[in-house]
Amino acid sequence: MTVIGLTGNIGSGKTTVGRLLNEEKGCLCLNADEFGRLVAQPEGEAYPKLQKAFGSAYFMPDGQLNRPKMAELVFHNKDKLAMLNSIIHPAVLLRLKRAISEIAARDMEQIVVVEAALLIEANYLDILDQLWLVWADDAVRLKRVMARDGISAAQAQARMDNQMPQAEKAKYARYILHNNGSIKDLKRELEDVWQDFCR
Repeated sequence: MTVIGLTGNIGSGKTTVGRLLNEEKGCLCLNADEFGRLVAQPEGEAYPKLQKAFGSAYFMPDGQLNRPKMAELVFHNKDKLAMLNSIIHPAVLLRLKRAISEIAARDMEQIVVVEAALLIEANYLDILDQLWLVWADDAVRLKRVMARDGISAAQAQARMDNQMPQAEKAKYARYILHNNGSIKDLKRELEDVWQDFCR
């Protein structure tokens, strides 16, 4: 079984690449962001630590994490962001390891894709066989994030600046998929990478 890590900074199009790998190449995709939401649920592994670290002010009356309020806090406070990540990422990593083991037990030929913006930063590299990076130029990503999230250029830039630079991530990547153009261009780029990967 091969485990591919798929990463890319905000607005790069990594989720689109993950969908294409699933729908067109038969890969089984595990989305670390989805696992992150699960571990922060009231029944999740990270929930008690989140409550202790951030207090009731960051939870809704029904007990759910107040995500917008938490996002507002950590986007402007690197110490709080580090605290949040130190709680969420280890719990997500355990879930990913468990899921990969269960897939391997069913089918050792299955190619698994672990999709996450913070694969490197969260220390998930040890569970991967190789890393693929989806790269888009900063100006392209800025426009995409503004359009997608309905936010200003300054807000979009702040989110982009909060991530490890793409050039740094590229040092870890086996393949880099460039995504500055159309979906047709991206599919062609992915096909070239896929053919080389299969060889």
